[in-house]
Amino acid sequence: MCNNIDMKKIAVFGGTFNPVHNEHVALVNQAISGLELDKIIITPTFTPPHKSTVPAPAEYRLNMLKRAFLGNEKVEISDFEIKNQGKSYTYLTVEHFKSLYPDSTLYFLVGGDMLTDFKTWRYPERILASCTLAVIARQDYFTDWEGEREYFKKTFGKEFVRLSYTGKECSSTKIRIYSALSLPISDQVPKQVEEYIKENEIYSQLEYADYIKKVLPEKRLKHTANVICQALKKVKELKLDEKKVITSALLHDLAKYQDKADYKDFDLPSGVPQAVEHAFLGAYIAEHVLGISDSEVIDAIKFHTSGKANMSTLTKLIFVADMIEEDRDYDGVEYLRQLYETDFEKCLVECLKEEVIHLKNKKQYIYHETLSAFEYYCK
Repeated sequence: MCNNIDMKKIAVFGGTFNPVHNEHVALVNQAISGLELDKIIITPTFTPPHKSTVPAPAEYRLNMLKRAFLGNEKVEISDFEIKNQGKSYTYLTVEHFKSLYPDSTLYFLVGGDMLTDFKTWRYPERILASCTLAVIARQDYFTDWEGEREYFKKTFGKEFVRLSYTGKECSSTKIRIYSALSLPISDQVPKQVEEYIKENEIYSQLEYADYIKKVLPEKRLKHTANVICQALKKVKELKLDEKKVITSALLHDLAKYQDKADYKDFDLPSGVPQAVEHAFLGAYIAEHVLGISDSEVIDAIKFHTSGKANMSTLTKLIFVADMIEEDRDYDGVEYLRQLYETDFEKCLVECLKEEVIHLKNKKQYIYHETLSAFEYYCK
């Protein structure tokens, strides 16, 4: 590691790193070259102030970072925020490193999405008194660069630096869910990080995951993981319980390859088409075999394929997430994904329309719950 106290250009890169992934590595390398850095200090948080999910233990996250950047002499992994415990605030971190390197030019790396929210951070003026923001554009996020520059000049009397690199989409949430379902993550994290995650079973604590891995093949497990990831994007906006969302999405297809004849007490309502049967059987198994008593979760599983009139927000979310998860490929799905980001209720309406049109074009029987949902939301 490079520890020369007289360095000229240093960047600080903070985050949860839960876990560190390939895009983090690419970003660090681009920052080193683009800013001509002498050193970059990576500082994993103890507890991020803006997130409710508890990250993996600090020891694991530190060790994954050390493995990801092993051999890169310009990278230092710091436990400053972790040792301080409590919530990690950027102004304290940059003031600490500025005190260690008072004669150096100090940068703090942020994504374009964070730039927009920077004014809401704790003591942004103190952050900028110690460092200059170095901003990375994100492939999945539009940033009004000129508007942000004007705002910064007017509000803080200071400029930020924009790196030429555009960060690609890479989700730590997706890595954790894939890992919990024993799906491949080799295309998302460095090999040595993947090995460490598997050896230590870092993200294996997902309720009902063992059951799901027994009853679903890998292709359907991947679909399930994608539905979870898609649904989690809307948890905060829709004010839903994260655990309920994960459970509903995880179990929505649990009966896809099961035989209703194996469940003697299961009573399938009349008129349910074959394509929808697994949803009703899945709700039955969730309640009577897995012991889930939450009626909202049971409903979300039962109606994830057909929909129904007057759905709960949770049921709406699982219905939509199932239709637009990242591996779905049909005409119009990209439009639905765009709506999902901007207007969830409109996205629901368009998903119901797509479902009914698809069934009509295929000349397939349309279940009465689907028609009820269409009439309730689309007319």
